[in-house]
Amino acid sequence: MRIFAIILTLSAVLPAQAQLNPGMEGRLCQAASQDSAFGALVDQLIETGEVQMTAGESLLSIDCQDGQTVLTHMVKGRHAENLEYAVIDMGLSLSASQVSLDGQTVSLGDALARLGADSDAATRDFVDSYLDDLADEDFNPNLRVSLK
Repeated sequence: MRIFAIILTLSAVLPAQAQLNPGMEGRLCQAASQDSAFGALVDQLIETGEVQMTAGESLLSIDCQDGQTVLTHMVKGRHAENLEYAVIDMGLSLSASQVSLDGQTVSLGDALARLGADSDAATRDFVDSYLDDLADEDFNPNLRVSLK
């Protein structure tokens, strides 16, 4: 019985993880750095079964060869559509979702705030505005669902 419970637990957790080859990780890093490219690539990966819709946290945490993560590329490049896809379409939460940043696991909101604080004024403004937008029910319809 205990073994069955462990297997059941692992089967529920493992599909959410992004198990991608390094070439695909590189493509995701590149897509994160291009306007509107991330969502299209992830949609393709979901359709082929390579990624689950619930893999947003692990996708944002992918280490790119330049020492940054997919999330860092989105924020530093101020790619709003890519970030919206990752957060809203993939159903992430600023407080509950955990991502990797500088070798630590932190909440998505904290990661965004740190990336903004460590950036130039334009990126800080982008992050501040984005954090406000993501906390707005009209902008982020996931909040309406989660609050009810």
